[in-house]
Amino acid sequence: MTADDAVALALSQAHVRKELDSSVDLARSEVLAARTWANPELALSEERGNGGSPGGDARETTVVLSQEIELGGRRGLRIDAAELGVRAAETAARYERARLRAEVLRAYSRVVATQRLRDARQRASAGLQELARVAGKRQQAGDLSGYESRRIAQASTQAGAEAALADTEARVARARLAGWVGEAALTAELDPVPPLPALPAPSDDEDSAELAVLQARREEAAAQARAESRLALPLSVGVGTKRVQDAGFSDNVMILELGLPLPLFDRNQADRARAAAESGMAEARYQRALLQTRSRRTAALDEARQLSASARTLFESAVPEAARLTAIARSSFAEGELDLVGLLDAHRAETDVVQQAIEQQSRALDALLELQLLSPIDTDSSSPAPLKE
Repeated sequence: MTADDAVALALSQAHVRKELDSSVDLARSEVLAARTWANPELALSEERGNGGSPGGDARETTVVLSQEIELGGRRGLRIDAAELGVRAAETAARYERARLRAEVLRAYSRVVATQRLRDARQRASAGLQELARVAGKRQQAGDLSGYESRRIAQASTQAGAEAALADTEARVARARLAGWVGEAALTAELDPVPPLPALPAPSDDEDSAELAVLQARREEAAAQARAESRLALPLSVGVGTKRVQDAGFSDNVMILELGLPLPLFDRNQADRARAAAESGMAEARYQRALLQTRSRRTAALDEARQLSASARTLFESAVPEAARLTAIARSSFAEGELDLVGLLDAHRAETDVVQQAIEQQSRALDALLELQLLSPIDTDSSSPAPLKE
């Protein structure tokens, strides 16, 4: 299972697709609600009386069909705001997909890192176990003090405990990766040296993926504020007929009704204030992110370049050299040419340099993933971009 395989598996999960699609569908429902006219109303009433004469039987039957028509342009502005909401939801879904991709890559890298550290600690434990056996023989032969023999045995025990802890961490990392991609991650063979993502191409601050989301929300909130600030005139127009019957006389009357609420108390003050506050908040968040993007991008770029280069140097030269020095130290100690301090120092130096290289590579990956989220997202590609050396 490569890193790209893990990302594809994670993003193909049904619940992930549903979560991302549902957010866009929810925004589209707001467009449908804004475009939908209010239902017409059919009113039927009947009045009976004596018509002013004893024993009379007067009846009035009224049927009116009315429809509310919103004047003033607010409806069109609300439709525009809802359509901008769909665009904001689509932008946010692309960003969330990119963020999930970064989380899966972190989980994948964590598995590989913990396995490499586990292997290094297991090698150290095995080497110290063998040295403890040799030290026991040298003590019996009188060539090594009891303290040195016991000290090596203690170091062997500690190395075994560290190897067990590293194995547990590797299993935990596997379980967390399985939480993203499924149970296949528990047994799949992973790439022992997953490549780091490529550095994104240079871009303007306004092209940041994070800023794209905030910009879309900013435009939606501003459009909503414009819609709520427009005075609405919900005119109700009704047409119908009235039939009058009294003492053998009947007549039909045409009815035209016009209804318009008087904005004396409720002039949409609360909705206007709420929309204005949300627009101001969206604007402030965008401006804050815009101010921080350039410095964050510069810091992430410097960290990614320096740490990835440093980790590569450690893995290519320092780690192999430390392994060679440890082998020389074990051989020299077995032949009585090296003291205990030098031996233990060689073993500790080997595991330390491996851990240092892994930590630097992990931090370089974090910086690269942050840099990708601070760069434009490729909207033409529905799948994650491939990783490169």
